[in-house]
Amino acid sequence: MPTLVLIPGLLCDRSLWNGQIATLQDYSEIIFADITQQSTISEMATAVLQNAPTQFSLAGFSLGGQVALEIMEVAKDRVERLALLSTTHGGLLPAAEASIRHAITMVETDGFDRYLDEAHSSYFAAYGADDAKLRHIFVTMAHAVGPRAGLRQMQALLAIRAPFTNLDQIDCPTVIIGGREDRRTTPEAHRQLALEIPRSKLRIIDGAAHFTPIEQPGKVAEILSSWITQ
Repeated sequence: MPTLVLIPGLLCDRSLWNGQIATLQDYSEIIFADITQQSTISEMATAVLQNAPTQFSLAGFSLGGQVALEIMEVAKDRVERLALLSTTHGGLLPAAEASIRHAITMVETDGFDRYLDEAHSSYFAAYGADDAKLRHIFVTMAHAVGPRAGLRQMQALLAIRAPFTNLDQIDCPTVIIGGREDRRTTPEAHRQLALEIPRSKLRIIDGAAHFTPIEQPGKVAEILSSWITQ
């Protein structure tokens, strides 16, 4: 059975993908990447590659999407398919960069829980900002990763200062997934990424912001199952 490597995002763990596993495991052997122990995007990409088979499909969410694009720069011949969720063409948009810098200050001065209390609503669509289930998933994942790993991940994101340079050389089947209400990685940023990767397919999901896998799990599962079987 083919292998699918799933890379989570900032302060996320494997449970980010709970809404897609039942569907995707019918088509692939799934490997959950761990990007909590490294300090740079390059180190994260190396760790993912060390734990992946020679050939695999790859899906990355947010920070995980940046790691996926780094993998495409150094080992694109190993990747059979690519899915990028809530991902820019390289680094953070200005508003997201300001939010991450603020987050670092908050975590270091006011504490991790204070940061989570303030930040969670900015990641979700309007309908979900006060959804107790979504908040529980967000906070539980963040605590599983922890503040020290989270700070390393934030610094790694801030260190990306330019778009990835080989986007036009990505030639495997690629899908780009974003939420219509995403204020951190906007629909326009997703459209830009889709323009830069030849023949990629763009899917903008209604009723979702940044956390598409948990805001609209069924829709994301549907898109990924179509992508993994094409």
